[in-house]
Amino acid sequence: MSYPNSFYAQTRSADSARPPLAGEHEAEVCIVGGGLAGLNTALALGQRGSSVVLLEAQSVGFGASGRNGGFVGRGYSQELSALVEQLGLEHARALYDLTGEAASLVRARIDEHAIACGPNTTGVLVATWTDEADDLRRHIDWMAQNFGTQQRFVPREQVTEEFADSPVYFDALYSDQTFQFHPLNYCLGIARAAEAAGVRIFEESAVTSMETERPEKLIVTAGGQVRARHVVLTCGGYGLGVLPDVSCAVLPVATYVMATEPIPEDVLATAIRQKVCMADTRRAGDYYRALPDGRILWGGRMTARTAEPPRLAGLMLDDLLTVYPQLKGHARFETAWAGTMSYARHRMPQIGRLRDGVWYGQAFGGSGMGTTTVAGELLAEGISGQSDRYRLFEPFGLTWAGGPFGRVAAQAIYWTGQMQDAAAARRDRRARKASVAA
Repeated sequence: MSYPNSFYAQTRSADSARPPLAGEHEAEVCIVGGGLAGLNTALALGQRGSSVVLLEAQSVGFGASGRNGGFVGRGYSQELSALVEQLGLEHARALYDLTGEAASLVRARIDEHAIACGPNTTGVLVATWTDEADDLRRHIDWMAQNFGTQQRFVPREQVTEEFADSPVYFDALYSDQTFQFHPLNYCLGIARAAEAAGVRIFEESAVTSMETERPEKLIVTAGGQVRARHVVLTCGGYGLGVLPDVSCAVLPVATYVMATEPIPEDVLATAIRQKVCMADTRRAGDYYRALPDGRILWGGRMTARTAEPPRLAGLMLDDLLTVYPQLKGHARFETAWAGTMSYARHRMPQIGRLRDGVWYGQAFGGSGMGTTTVAGELLAEGISGQSDRYRLFEPFGLTWAGGPFGRVAAQAIYWTGQMQDAAAARRDRRARKASVAA
């Protein structure tokens, strides 16, 4: 099994390589893509008694599913307020509740299948880079009233004393609806659980062509082919061109993660007080967590150019030291890596049926650990005829993502947002200094 170098690849659980597809195979369902969307769909179908073949071009968990920040929480990349405006409260609440079911199911699967993907510490702190205490309180109240959440406001003094001593943070919200895990080990655990349910998984099996117009679908690789009644495409940002109607609806976006060397506990505690998930409110801002051995897993940045930028580790370390300057001379990078996510223009997952027997689950960027589990359950329910809950995502269809022009537009929007965030942060920090001086 081959993986790009990352902290997760270095610390993954022992697992046997799976063979590439060879010869002719038949199944009720053929899944293309061995990230968490494909693996969750395979497991859910296997548990329902379906015959399933899963094809992965590299190794299971090779893409963003196996090298992300490791946060498992509720919600989507799109703001819930925008969903309420577009769909109404009842529909938006049904979508949000799906992610709550998914987070609970992830925890249950960790226990049921004894997946060693810890630490599974509960809690997330989201700190603001600007002085927006009143807006934050209104958001917490609105979420509680409309979605039954129990987030709490954390004033800046408490943020500093109990969570994170950073000169760039103001206030924060805290929620216990998010927990953390080792994403690659979780992928490998779900793959083993799917195989125990009868799923056949083939690695190093990139799809070279497909025939999907007939009742019996034909999926072809360099070494073999699969005939199936249903085909499910869960390639995310790695399957461009597999089926253009589906792959052209997502924009591949790169994000980046770094792991530091272990930092002595007494030094780390001057910056990060609790080893919960942490993030900030900047657009494509920082997301990170401190591990039990003193390492910091630090994620952030975003680019529509999927090639790894030069000096990636140095850039990521600079971001960390901007937030925690007291760690200068103590925090040293060990490994840095990139991962390609898929986004849709509407910032929601695309889950559904293209035509008879052709299904898709993609565009999970920014919230994939929970929403890939949602996709797996809903696709399995739809394929098995158990329910049509996948139709909740019909308003978020396969809208063309714009191709190269979409990438340029996305990068421009990100850069503009960065400049706006930086200007607002400078303004509010000057005001804070003036208030303290007075």
